[in-house]
Amino acid sequence: MVSYNVLVMGGDETGYHDFKVLGPVFEGFLTAAGFSITLSEDPDLFLPENIKIFDVIVCYMNKTKITKKQEQGLLQSIIGSPWGSTGRPKGFVGIHIACCSFEESQAYHKMLGCRLLAHPKMGERYRFKINNPRHPVVAGLKDFSLIEELYLLELYPPFETLMTCDFQGFTRPITWIKPYGMGRVFYTSLGHSTEQLTNEYFQKMVINAVNWSAAER
Repeated sequence: MVSYNVLVMGGDETGYHDFKVLGPVFEGFLTAAGFSITLSEDPDLFLPENIKIFDVIVCYMNKTKITKKQEQGLLQSIIGSPWGSTGRPKGFVGIHIACCSFEESQAYHKMLGCRLLAHPKMGERYRFKINNPRHPVVAGLKDFSLIEELYLLELYPPFETLMTCDFQGFTRPITWIKPYGMGRVFYTSLGHSTEQLTNEYFQKMVINAVNWSAAER
């Protein structure tokens, strides 16, 4: 397995997802998978001179503001233009609250594929269904149940849906992948807190997503 250099960006201004508690969970299982991990809550690491050393950005961040330079550095690093200043194309792995970040950045949410609209009260158990079990991101996973904070999302397709959940008569996309320029983007709305982040299916999928998003193109 290739040892990719992974930036895990966190921080939640609402206080619901404490990165001081949850950041080490990401660090633990991603380090055990063989990756080199940097934890940070500083979006200045999105600037070109800082982000170019990383292969993948794992985003577990809910921050309201992003500067134009930070936004451009992040997006251009994924696009990976050969004439750019951010190095080879980065993989982007968005987790749960990543869809709440940078409210005023339409470009960020179009890159990700969604933004949060609402969610039912936390504490219900839901059934999550794998759409394409042959895809490397969900390889080895089967349908599973998990207590989760079910995000109801405004979607910005196209993307390839890998996992869904049935809720109130609709099949809701939960996890997907998409290209963005020369880069690869993954998003899952799973990952509310410690119980979800320590789930074996969740961890396997995120590890797979890091490897898939960083793969040489």
